[in-house]
Amino acid sequence: MFAPNHPRAKSQRAKRDVKQGWEKLYRAAIIEPARSKLLQRIEVAETAIVERSRRLSKSRTNSGKEQEAITRALHILSMLRARE
Repeated sequence: MFAPNHPRAKSQRAKRDVKQGWEKLYRAAIIEPARSKLLQRIEVAETAIVERSRRLSKSRTNSGKEQEAITRALHILSMLRARE
């Protein structure tokens, strides 16, 4: 394991934060109780998810599991959007 201030440790934390970022926004959208806020939450989550997907596609360490989660999340958000 790397020391907390080691560049690779910082890089790993940054990657984790980005991944958690889209997941947080996705969860916020799917549990949003106010219909008036739902479309905005969906749009914000979709934007973050698409950006993460782009980054993953350019990465040498592309995570197949995360890409599958992204595909599922976008599908679920599109179903939520269609219900509106």
